[in-house]
Amino acid sequence: MRRDRFARGEYYHIYCHGVGDLKIFCDKRDYERFISLLFAANGVLSVPRLERSSGFETVLDMLEGRIDVGKPLVRIVCICMMPTHFHLLLGERGGRRESNISVYLHKVLVSHSKYFNRKYERRGHVFESTFHSRHIDTNRYLLYLSRYIHKNPTDISQWKGKESVYPWSTYQDYVGENRWGGLLARSIVLDQFKSPAEYRSYMQEPASEDETEFNEVLGLA
Repeated sequence: MRRDRFARGEYYHIYCHGVGDLKIFCDKRDYERFISLLFAANGVLSVPRLERSSGFETVLDMLEGRIDVGKPLVRIVCICMMPTHFHLLLGERGGRRESNISVYLHKVLVSHSKYFNRKYERRGHVFESTFHSRHIDTNRYLLYLSRYIHKNPTDISQWKGKESVYPWSTYQDYVGENRWGGLLARSIVLDQFKSPAEYRSYMQEPASEDETEFNEVLGLA
């Protein structure tokens, strides 16, 4: 398991691609299970079974106290799942010598790989050999990444201009009803806006020169 150094209280942009641009989400069930897995894996205890109709029931059981996954490993701030990759904005909750983000992502990637290979009768790696991580060292960068992650569906023609209702990201949970309750740590971003409507306006603003520079530096342009 990868053992990066992630500092407690700091935030990171995590992204991971399917091996060879493999399509890692092939149908609605794959998306539903994975977004549920992201929350169900966020605990020191074992990941509960997600083999029921969608996995959403497991998250509901967590919210209502019927399933306990233990102390959270990370803070989940933003999510976006795309056909061949996913983006996360995570906060590290581990101690000085712990890297909870590494533990958390190991649980997520192993679980999805086993599920995917079993379902599609294949063998071998599902994801690239490692995930990518970038430390978020300024508040400006934090806000930029929340927008960058939530605007990813722009690249899918049927969702261009409708990113706020794309079901496999947390954008809709920022500007509407939060489907994930306290499992989604959105306050570090949303508390910087007067209202969800103001965050939506921020999302719709043209990219600034700073953001264009971020894209170029990070290779995201």
